[in-house]
Amino acid sequence: MAEKKKTSVWDYLAWRGDLPFAKDEFNEVDNLLLCIVSYIDFRRIAGLRSCKLADAMCIGDVCGLLTEQDEQLGLSEEDYIPVMRAMAATPRFRDVKMFAFESSIDEEKVMQFAAVSFLLPDGSIFVAYRGTDTTLVGWQEDFNMSFLSAVPAQLRATEYAQEVLRHCPWRKLRLGGHSKGGNLAAWAAIHLPEKVQRKRLLAAYNNDGPGFDRSILDSKEYRRVAEKIHTFIPESSLVGMLLEHTEDYELIDSSNRSFMQHEPLSWTVLGKKFCRSTQRTEAAKASDGAIREWLAEMSMQERQEFTETFYRILSMGGKAKTLEDLREGGFSGGLALLREYIGTDEKKRKLVTQILLRLAAGMGGGLWKSVGQHWRALGESIEQKYRGSAES
Repeated sequence: MAEKKKTSVWDYLAWRGDLPFAKDEFNEVDNLLLCIVSYIDFRRIAGLRSCKLADAMCIGDVCGLLTEQDEQLGLSEEDYIPVMRAMAATPRFRDVKMFAFESSIDEEKVMQFAAVSFLLPDGSIFVAYRGTDTTLVGWQEDFNMSFLSAVPAQLRATEYAQEVLRHCPWRKLRLGGHSKGGNLAAWAAIHLPEKVQRKRLLAAYNNDGPGFDRSILDSKEYRRVAEKIHTFIPESSLVGMLLEHTEDYELIDSSNRSFMQHEPLSWTVLGKKFCRSTQRTEAAKASDGAIREWLAEMSMQERQEFTETFYRILSMGGKAKTLEDLREGGFSGGLALLREYIGTDEKKRKLVTQILLRLAAGMGGGLWKSVGQHWRALGESIEQKYRGSAES
């Protein structure tokens, strides 16, 4: 029997794009599509920065202003402007309006934040938070989530949602994001004022974003919105499991493998839902266990030391600012820092090599292939050094 074709958001737009929201209400695939759009670089379109609904721009009009230089700023090698154009051509999305675009990088604060809001034809607002981009500041902020009670992007995410709501009185609210953006969406939902949580918040979507520390999940603020938070994790995800998801989450299927399952265009779709998966892959479970063990055994100070060192390793001692810099810079500097940090500690070696090799696994061509080779070389070099020391 021939293997059944795996379908994606492209197929969703072809099959269901003719159904307006009045006939078929907002769903989880709509959420992912809007989050994909949030990665596009709208900085040249000044009109999108206004928070006033009267200034909101139709999605098709925005598409008409985009060029190749505005392509998405995320970690994907896929082009996202064609997705946005396909959305604008459907009856479902052509009346969607966009506003309140914001984007900022602050190396001093260690903050990478971007968001854009959508006025949907059903009268609700969808706030989409961008995930981690190719700047290593964004990666450092992700790592900082393991020891800080709140990172700057999380605090800004809540402020941003409240600012949008002040310009949209009485309208209902949905929040969403992919990668770190998913964590920001859930964080904002948890920290909105109680009245907003109860009366205006419809849902928050965490699409393969990190989870939260147990202290957050034990809070009354979280419990008020727990049923409104929807978390989707591919079966082989690493990014979405950087912090353990003790909250409920849905395992979903992807047409990619390993780390590349993080790519939202690879998520398989059936009708208006993602295809569910039954269990995490064995490789993913092994890495999950290493990360959980690390988090459980380290103090907050030790977590901070680890993440700061790991960032120094990835950034070659601060010489690299972006993933493009890594591609051009080789790995000798990172290797020296890595060996210095690990020393003879087997647990550190196991954790770091698990993360590096897992990041490298399954990476495609172009930029990611080069960066993947960089990380794989680091991991394999440490493994070889360890084996040599053990044999002698």
